[in-house]
Amino acid sequence: MPTLRTFWISILLLCASLAAASDGDQDAQLRRLQVAVSRIQQEQQSAYQQFGMVQELRRSLIQQTTPPPPPAVSGIDGDLPSYDDQARQRKQLDEQLQRYAVELERLYARYRELDEQKRSLLDRISELSQSP
Repeated sequence: MPTLRTFWISILLLCASLAAASDGDQDAQLRRLQVAVSRIQQEQQSAYQQFGMVQELRRSLIQQTTPPPPPAVSGIDGDLPSYDDQARQRKQLDEQLQRYAVELERLYARYRELDEQKRSLLDRISELSQSP
């Protein structure tokens, strides 16, 4: 009889230790997931701030590129701006606006990618929190 009793006690202790280890593993996994979510949120905040700064730079550049009123013609050749200079400046402005647009698209895509990663981690946290 003592061997059967010892056997059942061993089984109970084994189950209890497995449950405790499982709870510990689950808690450790929850902590790792929460740290990952926090890191992603910080990276998202950084991307959001960068997006805002680039957007403001782009707006500022657009405001600066409104065409100035035509210069008064005084009859002196030096008073008129060079067409080539104006064309070069306009091309540079257009290129800079295009770079800003590309950067805005990149930052927006990165923000969305991080949001998807965060959502999957939050789903996993929810699953772990609901399991017994």
